[in-house]
Amino acid sequence: MAANRQRNRLLVGFLAGSLLVIALFSAIAYTSARDYHWHQIPHLLQDHSQQLLATLPERPTLEQIQKLLPEYETAHDALLLLDAEGRVVPSPQGSQSLPPVPSEQLSQPEGQFQQDDARYIWVTRAIPGTPYRLVTLHRAIDGGLAEFVRYVGVPMGFATLLGVWAAVWGALIVGSLFERLDRQRYQLQHQAAHDPLTDLPNRDTLGHAIDAAIQTTTDRRPLAVCLVDLQAFKEINDSLGHTCGDELLRQVASRLRSVVHAPDAVGRFYGNKFAVLLQQQDASTVEDIGERLLGVLEPAFTVDDRSLFIRGTLGIAFHPQHAEDAAGLLQRAETATFQARSGNRPLAVYQETDNDAAARRLGLANDLRNALHDEQLNLYYQSKLDLRTGRVIGAEALARWIHPEHGFIPPDQFVDIAERTGLIKQLTAWVLQTTVRRAAECRAHGRSLKFSANLSAINLHDEELVPMVARLLEEHRLPPPQLVLEVTETAMMLDPDHAREQLNRLDALGVHISIDDFGTGYSSLGHLRQLPVDEIKIDKSFVMDMNANEDDASIVRATIGLAHDLNLQVVAEGVEDADILNNLRAMGCDIAQGYHIARPLPEADFIAFVQCCETENGAKADPDGADPSTQLAGLTAIQAAGD
Repeated sequence: MAANRQRNRLLVGFLAGSLLVIALFSAIAYTSARDYHWHQIPHLLQDHSQQLLATLPERPTLEQIQKLLPEYETAHDALLLLDAEGRVVPSPQGSQSLPPVPSEQLSQPEGQFQQDDARYIWVTRAIPGTPYRLVTLHRAIDGGLAEFVRYVGVPMGFATLLGVWAAVWGALIVGSLFERLDRQRYQLQHQAAHDPLTDLPNRDTLGHAIDAAIQTTTDRRPLAVCLVDLQAFKEINDSLGHTCGDELLRQVASRLRSVVHAPDAVGRFYGNKFAVLLQQQDASTVEDIGERLLGVLEPAFTVDDRSLFIRGTLGIAFHPQHAEDAAGLLQRAETATFQARSGNRPLAVYQETDNDAAARRLGLANDLRNALHDEQLNLYYQSKLDLRTGRVIGAEALARWIHPEHGFIPPDQFVDIAERTGLIKQLTAWVLQTTVRRAAECRAHGRSLKFSANLSAINLHDEELVPMVARLLEEHRLPPPQLVLEVTETAMMLDPDHAREQLNRLDALGVHISIDDFGTGYSSLGHLRQLPVDEIKIDKSFVMDMNANEDDASIVRATIGLAHDLNLQVVAEGVEDADILNNLRAMGCDIAQGYHIARPLPEADFIAFVQCCETENGAKADPDGADPSTQLAGLTAIQAAGD
């Protein structure tokens, strides 16, 4: 509507301007044409006089001249004779109605004068052979509109048509330009204030809305800010692609918007987080709305013919109890989501005691980025023992982070931070590069050890993983079977088809695939037949209690037997004492790993441990093979050094 009004105003303005210009130029053209015409009249009168004189005899008499004068007079032209004294010679036939030419001007060859509404123009010419002079007088009457039309009517008509057309065309063009500029300005303003993906208000806009709501709050009913954090979104985004993740975010935004009504507002905070402003609501109502916000996320989302399930964690902060401005409320609400997640709850109201822990987590995320950049992480190696020969045949590479301020950071904690902040690819690349280099160095010193490294669910869906592994193997000239990649059951089950494709590509390189934490997920040995798996690792939760719990012992025994039927090697984790080690050996387990064999050791200590094991094996070798428990005797000093 506003655009139409603007276009109409432009059209009227352009038309008025065009008509004004046409009128101005028409007046100028008319005046110029009329003046030009009057300027040409004396020449025409001279021609008229010459025609008359050409018909007279060589020495005409007065009668002869007067007889010819009426024949050459017209409606606007009159012919007069002047004698030698400049007096008009009367003529009985005409020119009586014309005003007399002022005698004082007759001495001039030509001239003009104004009388009433007419202009009179004359020229004089001597009649050869006589004392007379011929005066040709023209009466130029102002013809008004008729004369105007005669002079400039047709050109002005065409000019008016062209002017109106140009005015309309110009008004439409300029109007369209202004409309486009207005639309672009609106779009720029909208884009500056809204998230381009979900079209929700962005973080800055929502912050301004919260501050404005705080300023207009007139009673003591609290204003609340809720933050919805989508769980497992990064795994979906990384496994199914950003296009799928973007569509999921759009659908989430639509569902959240359906719960919130003006004057409340929902916006995208950042990433997989959405913020909701709730005004004039008491605490119980806010929590009810929070539950509804989480409830709309429970039904399946359909993206690319896939049914995706996603849950949310919601944190709530109130004004003025928790903060006095938008920035503080949003920060407190985000902290509340960490509290809810740590307590395995879907919803939590901000508690002051959680602030330090949240700040520490945020600080660790920044510190981890710096640690990767500055090579502050280290790899420790936990040995794997062949239960048939009693020899150390390899090790699992485990990342360790000794923080300069907080000390030892558990791997599950900083790996979780790496997955949430997008650093997991960089962390995995560093682990693989260091592990492959260490395996190649051991091989160069005559030790053919297998080194294993762990992959996360995100790594399984990284298209750059296989090319990177191939490049590292070629760069360090390491035989592929000496690298073992460990994948958990849970990581594979997020997207089994894609995981199978990625594992097949890794298997084509020749590396070995190991299923870590077997028994804690949802897969089965039958399912493993469809995967290119070389070994399974029985989770330590079954191994550590197998001597005291017959159910655990039965699970371990059955797993070993079925795995061997599928030609898979079996690694038992969590070997904490000699009795467990001996029982595993009796069950036919292939490889053992645990604190009884060796704790994770730094590189130098691991090499020393391997050398010590080789020395013990060399000294006590027998045809039937050495008892692993005996082979481990005498290594206490090295274990203590590793601790």
